[in-house]
Amino acid sequence: MLTEQLSQLLESIQVLQKLLEEEKLCLKEKSFENLNTLLFNKQKLLQKINSGNKAISTKDNLMLIEQDSALSALKKNIVNDLTKCQKNNEINGRLIEMSMKSNKHLMQLLTQAKGKNSITYDQKGLLNGGSLLGNNIEA
Repeated sequence: MLTEQLSQLLESIQVLQKLLEEEKLCLKEKSFENLNTLLFNKQKLLQKINSGNKAISTKDNLMLIEQDSALSALKKNIVNDLTKCQKNNEINGRLIEMSMKSNKHLMQLLTQAKGKNSITYDQKGLLNGGSLLGNNIEA
């Protein structure tokens, strides 16, 4: 039974790795259509992993895992894969931060371009409410 629980936990962590890779791809490509679904699935999976870990982490089970080489190997695989998930999650967090900074910078530029405080003068020296985007563009 413990082998089965550890195997299920490992499988869940491997699914989490795939979700994190999909999340990274969405963030890199700025393709946000599926991101909400991915985040929802990631949250559900993290809850499943957490509850599975709690169920396994009794004193008796931990002693059995230490004494049995097959169970120890499973635990080692779980720890290794979980470490990879944490690294990927940190990378995704940095990608989100960069995207947010980029969006903030873009909003500032658009606000400046639209701003009513930017005043220009026309050829006759008259004041115009200027903008970086122009008023009478014919293309």
